[in-house]
This record gives sequence, structure tokens and C-alpha cells, in this order.
Amino acid sequence: MSIVVLKLPDVKRKTEERPRKCPYCEGATFQRWGKVSKPVKDMRVRNIQVYRYRCCRCKRTFRHYPVGNTQADQTERLRLFVIVLWSLGLSYRASCLILSGLKVVMSHMTIWRDVQGEAQKRKKHNQWKPVRVLGLDGAYVLGWGEKQPVLVAVDMGTGEPLTVGDINEYDPQAVCRWLEPLVQRHGITVMVTDDLASYKIVAEKLQLTHQVCQFHVRRWVGKTLKQL
Repeated sequence: MSIVVLKLPDVKRKTEERPRKCPYCEGATFQRWGKVSKPVKDMRVRNIQVYRYRCCRCKRTFRHYPVGNTQADQTERLRLFVIVLWSLGLSYRASCLILSGLKVVMSHMTIWRDVQGEAQKRKKHNQWKPVRVLGLDGAYVLGWGEKQPVLVAVDMGTGEPLTVGDINEYDPQAVCRWLEPLVQRHGITVMVTDDLASYKIVAEKLQLTHQVCQFHVRRWVGKTLKQL
């Protein structure tokens, strides 16, 4: 039985170090200017201690939050946890029900905003990211009463997903239309796929170097050796 372990960010109840620079003028000398206890929404932590500092350079004050916390009421761990719940197929209201079992009260609209904010952040992060080698693989997932084609693009340099599209990998024209903007935007020069014939057509049309992934090469060579 396979087990997937998801590591969520740590959340501290109080900060363990002083700020390194002022967020306004980047000064490096501060005076402690008070402390406040702030209630937060999290699976384990209920309250945190937040220190306020005064910059000796610009004389402005600011809050210094413990690890895993921001000015928001929910911690970074809880924010990513609800995003994972939604990614696994749970609805916003079902995610609220899961959180109520963990003694966390959160509205479905807050979860919706968390999901939308993460999507925009990842879209902005990947928009101009240079990618030299792109991995492509197709899959079929159950949705709307039948199997739907999905094409996943992964940066082979970092292993991070670049984008996902509802594209049938057996249709070279559709794959080419979907992939061409990505090639121009990220500077892709190499495409790594399985041995499907449609990928070869796409690579030739987009003038990309095409490589068959080692897993498929080993599998077909192994089958051939077994037959011989």
C-alpha cells in the first residue's frame, strides 16, 4: 500500500529571532516597541505572540510575526492545508466540514479566496520562468460522468509542474496549439515524452529536440529482450 506524506509549513507560537531589516527603509537597528497576543486559526496553534519594533533609522514601527504567520488570521499551514483538500476533489463546504472536525471555523468563501490567491501566485511565478527541458505526459481522469483527457507539463530541471491542460495527447494538432505559446514564453528547446507518435509530429512542427523518457525505453527494451 502506497502512502503519500505531505509536509506543511511549520508554525511557531513566538518568534525566535529579531528582524534583520526594516520593511520600509531596510535599516538594521531596532527597538522593541511592545508585544501583543494574537488569536490565529490553525489545527494546533491557537494564539501567537507578535512583537512590534521601531526602526532607529526611519522611526517607523512594524510587526514581526513568528514563522508560518502573517497579518492574516489563518496560518500558512492552514492555508495550504485547505488548498490541498480542494486539490483532492473536496468542495469548499466539504472542506469546511473537515476543518470543523479539527476545531477550526472557516467559511467556504475564505477557502475559495485562498485557492484563487494560490492559483494567481503560481500563475505569476510560472509566467516568465525559463524552462529549457519540458516533460509532457497524458492521463485520463474521471470527470462529468466519463474519462477526460489531461496533459501535464513539467519542468524537468526542477521537477515542478508548469501547467495542466484538458488536451488529448493523441491529437497532435491540439497539442501543438496548446504547447506553442509555452515554447515561446519559456524558451523551451527540448521535449521529453513517451514514445507516442503524436509527440514526434509536435516536436518536428515546433522545431524542438525530442527525447523519449528512459522509463519507456527500458520498458520496451525489457519486453523485447524477454521475447527474444
